[in-house]
Amino acid sequence: MAAEKLKFKIKLYSTFWQKPPHVKIKILEENDLDKSKNYFDTQSNKPILDIDPNYYDNVIRGKEESPTIIEFDHFFEEEKKYKLQMIRSGKTADQTIVDKNNNIDRDQLLHIKSIEIDDIDIGSLVFDGIYTPIYPEPWYSQQVKANKMPEQSFKNATTLGHNGTWEIGFTTPFYMWLLENLY
Repeated sequence: MAAEKLKFKIKLYSTFWQKPPHVKIKILEENDLDKSKNYFDTQSNKPILDIDPNYYDNVIRGKEESPTIIEFDHFFEEEKKYKLQMIRSGKTADQTIVDKNNNIDRDQLLHIKSIEIDDIDIGSLVFDGIYTPIYPEPWYSQQVKANKMPEQSFKNATTLGHNGTWEIGFTTPFYMWLLENLY
């Protein structure tokens, strides 16, 4: 089967006042995991093993004017579906400070500035990425009790305020996918 090598350049930056956000970046083949196997400890809900390699696994300290730049190459088999995945973590309840009027005074945020694949900025396609936040307690329970059910996942998110996963799917050959989705 034919293969293609793609170069990724991801620019991320953060807003924080105490601790910077942490991110892991992976490339996943859509059918990588055998759904019949349990890869998580059922007691702690933590991974038993990390099946896919991380291309980046660190905090993001870059600012908007000088973002953290993550670059890597990956080989892909053609005619398959893949996902670029970012796992955002490191935010604890004490990282969001609200004032007496319940307005956010200080926070910890991760921002996706741009994504280039093979020197092509995917531009507005970044908004097709799906963000699945992990809402903190007691905030989540308070929202549900007030009949303000937070969305479980959504598109159009380039600022990730909660721990969670952001991912965008694509197929190979990449240039065919790009042409089909840009216009």
